[in-house]
Amino acid sequence: MSSLEDKIEKLSQLIIDSKNIVILTGAGMSTESGIPDFRSPDTGLWNKVDPEKYATIHSYVANPGRNLKMMLDLGTKIFRAKPNKGHKAITKLQKMGKLIGVLTQNVDGLHQKARTQNVVELHGTVNEAKCMRCKRVFPITEMINQVMKGAMNPSCGICFGLLKPNAIFFGEPLESEKLMKADEMIAKCDLLIVLGSSLLVYPVAFYPRKALSLGAKLAIINIQETDLDDDAEVVIHKKIGDTLPKIIELVEKRINA
Repeated sequence: MSSLEDKIEKLSQLIIDSKNIVILTGAGMSTESGIPDFRSPDTGLWNKVDPEKYATIHSYVANPGRNLKMMLDLGTKIFRAKPNKGHKAITKLQKMGKLIGVLTQNVDGLHQKARTQNVVELHGTVNEAKCMRCKRVFPITEMINQVMKGAMNPSCGICFGLLKPNAIFFGEPLESEKLMKADEMIAKCDLLIVLGSSLLVYPVAFYPRKALSLGAKLAIINIQETDLDDDAEVVIHKKIGDTLPKIIELVEKRINA
């Protein structure tokens, strides 16, 4: 097996040789900013709470108060989190003119905080609230302020429908507009870099397979193995923040040489 240095060298060259790169990020991208993921053994959120009780749209509608208590605790961690070295490395790559954009499973908005452009939040965002009746979207503070005042059924100020975080719950479909944009990005890309995703959640896990079928190359940086490791040109089982900045630094050095 090639050394880490060899893998960093190879991925750097893949980036240099590519013109239309797309990055797909999962929970592992944000754990390095202190946000817990969902499926890691022992530490994942679903090891602590039952997703059937706390993460389905049906459970939320049936008992918003119970769900909101858990969400406020997680939300506090998210709102305090800052972009890590990996997020900043992605923005640096984009400034080189090679990165089309980012497809993310994350709902924390850290890519935007790092000033990355053209981010498709496939699973929505916790920085917004959405009315389940009229579909209007509000800043999440509209919902938080009501909850902090004791309202366990936060409501829309226009139609009085139930508000929910504008993130996708289990049982909800992904937005068709975002899926179309993701399809367009994948169709254009010649290199897809997966960062911090186990590639277990569909339909997001379909994108690397689609990219490969269209002739794009695949690279993966993820602590754990994935089902697509054998199909990737480069696989690095290390922290993103420890490896991606080194890769981008090498790319920049060679481009400017």
